[in-house]
Amino acid sequence: MNQGNLPPFIQLFTLADSEATQRLTERLALVLRDPTAYQTQYAEELAERGIETALPAQELRDVALLDGLLWEELLWEADWTDPAGDLVDGLNETLAQQGRPERLAELTGARAATTGPEALDVLQDLLEPLSLALVLLPLDSDSHALSVVAESQANELRSLAKQLGFGLTVY
Repeated sequence: MNQGNLPPFIQLFTLADSEATQRLTERLALVLRDPTAYQTQYAEELAERGIETALPAQELRDVALLDGLLWEELLWEADWTDPAGDLVDGLNETLAQQGRPERLAELTGARAATTGPEALDVLQDLLEPLSLALVLLPLDSDSHALSVVAESQANELRSLAKQLGFGLTVY
């Protein structure tokens, strides 16, 4: 695993925010280098998720990525029953935090009320014309952990995530 790929991976989410890139790089480098030390350092944060026992390394990496992005407001975590209209609002907050000028159009009618996996399809339909891609991070719960990257960087994100051992799905 080449940790030198960590900053470019993180920059796909943080864009020009070098301070956020630095904070996330330090956090994720720790979980990659020493999962036990990560679990000790972030025990309180993990406990808030109900995680009080040692996790397998893969699951801990994924939780670390999710919590790091959430801390930097680069991820929107929503219940799977939340309607697409609410998810649009959350992703617009993420886009603003990333410093992107694009915003998703407000949904109305039946599309706004769509929930579950179909809501993710609605989001991707809104992101595509903006040349953006939806990112779903794994979360063993009844929630969606969502972020956004440039569509042109989707393959790079998939490749770097695989090299670093992070699980994610890019739509």
